[in-house]
Amino acid sequence: MVRIAICDDLREQLELIRKAVQLYFQDKREPIEVFTYENAMDFVDAFEKKGNFDIVLLDICMPGLLGTDIAAEMRKQKSRAEIVFLSTSEEFAVEAFAVRAAHYLVKPFTQEAFAQAMDRVMDSLRQRHSGKMVFRLVGGGIQVEEINAILYIESEGHIQKVYTADHSVLETRQPLAAILDMLESMAPGQFVSPGKGYVVNQSAIRLIKSEYIEIQGHKIPLAKRKYRQFQESYLKFIFGQDA
Repeated sequence: MVRIAICDDLREQLELIRKAVQLYFQDKREPIEVFTYENAMDFVDAFEKKGNFDIVLLDICMPGLLGTDIAAEMRKQKSRAEIVFLSTSEEFAVEAFAVRAAHYLVKPFTQEAFAQAMDRVMDSLRQRHSGKMVFRLVGGGIQVEEINAILYIESEGHIQKVYTADHSVLETRQPLAAILDMLESMAPGQFVSPGKGYVVNQSAIRLIKSEYIEIQGHKIPLAKRKYRQFQESYLKFIFGQDA
Protein backbone atom coordinates (compact mmCIF):
# COMPACT_ATOMS: atom_id res chain seq x y z
CA MET A 1 0.00 0.00 0.00
CA VAL A 2 1.42 3.38 -1.05
CA ARG A 3 0.28 6.12 1.34
CA ILE A 4 0.06 9.51 -0.37
CA ALA A 5 -0.59 12.88 1.29
CA ILE A 6 -1.58 15.97 -0.68
CA CYS A 7 -1.49 19.42 0.92
CA ASP A 8 -2.63 22.56 -0.88
CA ASP A 9 -4.58 25.51 0.55
CA LEU A 10 -6.60 25.94 -2.67
CA ARG A 11 -9.43 23.43 -2.93
CA GLU A 12 -9.46 23.39 -6.72
CA GLN A 13 -5.70 22.71 -6.80
CA LEU A 14 -6.11 19.99 -4.22
CA GLU A 15 -8.69 18.31 -6.42
CA LEU A 16 -6.54 18.67 -9.56
CA ILE A 17 -3.60 17.02 -7.81
CA ARG A 18 -5.79 14.23 -6.43
CA LYS A 19 -7.14 13.52 -9.92
CA ALA A 20 -3.60 13.51 -11.33
CA VAL A 21 -2.64 10.92 -8.71
CA GLN A 22 -5.62 8.72 -9.52
CA LEU A 23 -4.94 8.97 -13.24
CA TYR A 24 -1.30 8.05 -12.74
CA PHE A 25 -2.10 4.94 -10.70
CA GLN A 26 -5.19 3.77 -12.59
CA ASP A 27 -3.29 1.26 -14.74
CA LYS A 28 -0.71 0.31 -12.12
CA ARG A 29 -0.71 -2.59 -9.71
CA GLU A 30 0.23 -0.64 -6.59
CA PRO A 31 -2.71 -0.09 -4.24
CA ILE A 32 -2.82 3.47 -2.90
CA GLU A 33 -4.36 5.39 -0.03
CA VAL A 34 -4.73 9.14 -0.58
CA PHE A 35 -5.09 11.74 2.18
CA THR A 36 -5.87 15.39 1.33
CA TYR A 37 -5.26 18.47 3.48
CA GLU A 38 -6.46 21.98 2.67
CA ASN A 39 -4.67 23.48 5.64
CA ALA A 40 -0.93 23.26 6.32
CA MET A 41 -1.40 22.79 10.07
CA ASP A 42 -3.88 19.97 9.48
CA PHE A 43 -1.21 18.18 7.49
CA VAL A 44 1.41 18.81 10.18
CA ASP A 45 -0.95 17.36 12.81
CA ALA A 46 -1.64 14.32 10.63
CA PHE A 47 2.06 13.81 10.01
CA GLU A 48 2.84 13.96 13.72
CA LYS A 49 0.11 11.39 14.46
CA LYS A 50 0.68 9.05 11.51
CA GLY A 51 4.11 10.02 10.19
CA ASN A 52 4.28 7.15 7.75
CA PHE A 53 3.40 8.69 4.40
CA ASP A 54 5.35 7.29 1.47
CA ILE A 55 4.76 10.26 -0.85
CA VAL A 56 3.92 13.86 0.04
CA LEU A 57 2.71 16.26 -2.66
CA LEU A 58 3.21 19.64 -1.06
CA ASP A 59 2.29 23.16 -2.11
CA ILE A 60 4.96 25.69 -1.15
CA CYS A 61 3.15 29.00 -0.65
CA MET A 62 0.45 28.44 1.95
CA PRO A 63 -0.92 30.83 4.61
CA GLY A 64 1.08 30.73 7.82
CA LEU A 65 3.56 28.03 6.86
CA LEU A 66 5.73 27.41 3.81
CA GLY A 67 5.84 23.94 2.36
CA THR A 68 9.63 24.01 2.53
CA ASP A 69 9.44 24.68 6.29
CA ILE A 70 7.09 21.72 6.69
CA ALA A 71 9.48 19.51 4.75
CA ALA A 72 12.45 20.67 6.83
CA GLU A 73 10.63 19.67 10.00
CA MET A 74 9.73 16.30 8.45
CA ARG A 75 13.42 15.65 7.75
CA LYS A 76 14.33 16.64 11.30
CA GLN A 77 11.93 13.96 12.47
CA LYS A 78 13.72 11.45 10.19
CA SER A 79 10.88 11.16 7.69
CA ARG A 80 11.96 9.37 4.53
CA ALA A 81 8.84 10.32 2.58
CA GLU A 82 9.35 11.17 -1.07
CA ILE A 83 8.43 14.86 -1.31
CA VAL A 84 7.24 16.51 -4.52
CA PHE A 85 6.80 20.27 -4.30
CA LEU A 86 4.25 22.12 -6.40
CA SER A 87 4.52 25.87 -6.90
CA THR A 88 3.46 28.62 -9.30
CA SER A 89 7.12 29.69 -9.71
CA GLU A 90 10.64 28.28 -9.58
CA GLU A 91 11.90 30.69 -6.90
CA PHE A 92 11.85 28.08 -4.12
CA ALA A 93 13.67 25.35 -6.08
CA VAL A 94 16.94 25.71 -4.15
CA GLU A 95 15.16 25.47 -0.79
CA ALA A 96 13.17 22.51 -2.07
CA PHE A 97 16.18 20.39 -2.92
CA ALA A 98 17.90 21.40 0.33
CA VAL A 99 15.29 19.24 2.08
CA ARG A 100 15.88 16.35 -0.31
CA ALA A 101 12.84 16.86 -2.50
CA ALA A 102 12.33 14.18 -5.12
CA HIS A 103 10.94 16.64 -7.65
CA TYR A 104 9.69 20.20 -8.16
CA LEU A 105 6.68 20.85 -10.38
CA VAL A 106 5.61 24.27 -11.57
CA LYS A 107 1.87 24.90 -11.78
CA PRO A 108 0.03 24.50 -14.02
CA PHE A 109 1.60 21.13 -14.80
CA THR A 110 0.68 18.60 -17.45
CA GLN A 111 -0.24 15.02 -16.68
CA GLU A 112 2.90 14.01 -18.57
CA ALA A 113 5.12 16.14 -16.32
CA PHE A 114 3.32 14.81 -13.26
CA ALA A 115 3.80 11.23 -14.45
CA GLN A 116 7.53 11.83 -14.96
CA ALA A 117 7.82 13.13 -11.40
CA MET A 118 5.86 10.18 -10.03
CA ASP A 119 7.91 7.69 -12.05
CA ARG A 120 10.99 9.07 -10.33
CA VAL A 121 9.35 8.87 -6.92
CA MET A 122 8.13 5.31 -7.43
CA ASP A 123 11.55 4.20 -8.67
CA SER A 124 13.07 5.63 -5.51
CA LEU A 125 10.53 3.83 -3.32
CA ARG A 126 11.21 0.52 -5.05
CA GLN A 127 14.96 0.96 -4.69
CA ARG A 128 14.53 1.76 -1.02
CA HIS A 129 12.74 -1.50 -0.44
CA SER A 130 14.91 -3.67 -2.66
CA GLY A 131 18.26 -1.89 -3.12
CA LYS A 132 20.54 -3.22 -0.42
CA MET A 133 24.26 -3.84 -0.50
CA VAL A 134 26.36 -6.13 1.66
CA PHE A 135 29.75 -4.84 2.84
CA ARG A 136 32.47 -7.05 4.22
CA LEU A 137 33.85 -5.07 7.14
CA VAL A 138 37.47 -4.48 8.10
CA GLY A 139 38.07 -6.56 11.21
CA GLY A 140 35.46 -9.14 10.26
CA GLY A 141 31.71 -9.33 9.86
CA ILE A 142 29.30 -7.93 7.32
CA GLN A 143 26.91 -5.00 7.23
CA VAL A 144 23.85 -4.51 5.03
CA GLU A 145 23.05 -0.95 3.91
CA GLU A 146 20.25 0.44 1.79
CA ILE A 147 21.94 2.07 -1.15
CA ASN A 148 19.89 5.25 -0.76
CA ALA A 149 21.36 5.62 2.72
CA ILE A 150 24.91 5.72 1.31
CA LEU A 151 26.02 9.36 1.06
CA TYR A 152 29.51 8.91 -0.35
CA ILE A 153 32.53 6.62 -0.29
CA GLU A 154 36.11 7.74 0.33
CA SER A 155 39.10 5.59 -0.56
CA GLU A 156 42.06 5.56 1.83
CA GLY A 157 44.67 3.18 0.48
CA HIS A 158 43.16 -0.29 0.38
CA ILE A 159 40.28 0.69 2.69
CA GLN A 160 37.03 2.27 1.54
CA LYS A 161 35.16 4.41 4.08
CA VAL A 162 31.40 4.38 3.48
CA TYR A 163 29.54 7.37 4.95
CA THR A 164 25.83 6.85 5.60
CA ALA A 165 22.77 9.01 6.25
CA ASP A 166 22.68 8.10 9.96
CA HIS A 167 26.17 9.63 10.39
CA SER A 168 27.92 6.28 10.72
CA VAL A 169 31.03 5.24 8.80
CA LEU A 170 31.80 1.66 7.86
CA GLU A 171 35.11 0.40 6.50
CA THR A 172 35.61 -2.27 3.87
CA ARG A 173 38.46 -3.58 1.72
CA GLN A 174 36.21 -4.18 -1.28
CA PRO A 175 37.72 -2.31 -4.27
CA LEU A 176 36.12 1.07 -4.97
CA ALA A 177 35.62 0.22 -8.65
CA ALA A 178 33.80 -2.99 -7.71
CA ILE A 179 31.54 -1.11 -5.29
CA LEU A 180 30.72 1.48 -7.96
CA ASP A 181 29.91 -1.26 -10.49
CA MET A 182 27.53 -2.90 -8.01
CA LEU A 183 25.82 0.41 -7.19
CA GLU A 184 25.48 1.22 -10.90
CA SER A 185 23.80 -2.14 -11.53
CA MET A 186 21.23 -1.45 -8.80
CA ALA A 187 20.70 2.29 -9.34
CA PRO A 188 21.92 3.39 -12.77
CA GLY A 189 23.31 6.92 -12.79
CA GLN A 190 22.77 7.58 -9.09
CA PHE A 191 26.38 7.04 -7.94
CA VAL A 192 29.25 8.78 -9.72
CA SER A 193 32.89 9.65 -9.16
CA PRO A 194 33.71 13.38 -8.85
CA GLY A 195 37.42 12.60 -8.78
CA LYS A 196 39.99 9.98 -7.86
CA GLY A 197 39.20 8.11 -4.67
CA TYR A 198 35.57 9.17 -4.25
CA VAL A 199 32.10 7.95 -5.17
CA VAL A 200 29.09 10.12 -4.31
CA ASN A 201 25.33 9.60 -4.21
CA GLN A 202 23.92 12.32 -6.47
CA SER A 203 20.60 12.37 -4.62
CA ALA A 204 22.49 13.41 -1.45
CA ILE A 205 24.33 16.37 -3.01
CA ARG A 206 23.32 19.77 -1.62
CA LEU A 207 25.93 22.07 -3.14
CA ILE A 208 28.28 21.99 -6.11
CA LYS A 209 31.19 24.42 -6.31
CA SER A 210 33.98 24.49 -8.85
CA GLU A 211 36.35 22.78 -6.39
CA TYR A 212 34.13 20.65 -4.20
CA ILE A 213 30.74 19.00 -3.60
CA GLU A 214 28.96 19.32 -0.27
CA ILE A 215 27.00 16.46 1.29
CA GLN A 216 25.70 16.83 4.87
CA GLY A 217 28.42 19.37 5.63
CA HIS A 218 31.21 17.20 4.18
CA LYS A 219 33.23 18.74 1.35
CA ILE A 220 34.25 16.21 -1.29
CA PRO A 221 36.91 17.32 -3.80
CA LEU A 222 35.72 17.86 -7.36
CA ALA A 223 38.26 17.67 -10.16
CA LYS A 224 38.27 21.04 -11.94
CA ARG A 225 38.25 19.39 -15.35
CA LYS A 226 35.04 17.60 -14.34
CA TYR A 227 33.15 20.61 -12.96
CA ARG A 228 31.03 21.53 -15.99
CA GLN A 229 30.35 17.93 -16.99
CA PHE A 230 29.55 16.98 -13.40
CA GLN A 231 27.15 19.90 -12.99
CA GLU A 232 25.29 19.01 -16.19
CA SER A 233 25.14 15.35 -15.19
CA TYR A 234 23.77 16.27 -11.77
CA LEU A 235 21.00 18.47 -13.19
CA LYS A 236 20.06 15.75 -15.64
CA PHE A 237 19.89 13.24 -12.80
CA ILE A 238 17.86 15.51 -10.51
CA PHE A 239 15.32 16.65 -13.07
CA GLY A 240 15.25 13.44 -15.11
CA GLN A 241 15.89 15.27 -18.35
CA ASP A 242 18.60 17.12 -20.24
CA ALA A 243 19.71 20.24 -18.38
